[in-house]
Amino acid sequence: MRVILFMVCAALTGCTSSPDLHGNDRGGMIEWFGTNEKEVFAAATGHCAKYKKTARITDIQAKAGGHVLFECS
Repeated sequence: MRVILFMVCAALTGCTSSPDLHGNDRGGMIEWFGTNEKEVFAAATGHCAKYKKTARITDIQAKAGGHVLFECS
C-alpha cells in the first residue's frame, strides 16, 4: 500500500517523465540526467513492485552521465 501511495504522491508533484531504467527482478540501473532523487526512487519502487518486491538504492552517481543502481528484495 505504501508503494502505491508513494507513486501517487510522486505523480502529483509534477513528474512529467520517468527516468531511463534498465533492470529485471533482481534490480537495475537508472540513468541520471536532469533527474531528482524522488523520481529515481519512484522509478525503482515501481519497477520492483512489478515483482512484488521493494527497492533499495545501492549506488548514486548524481551527475550528468551518472547512474543509480538499485536492488529488488
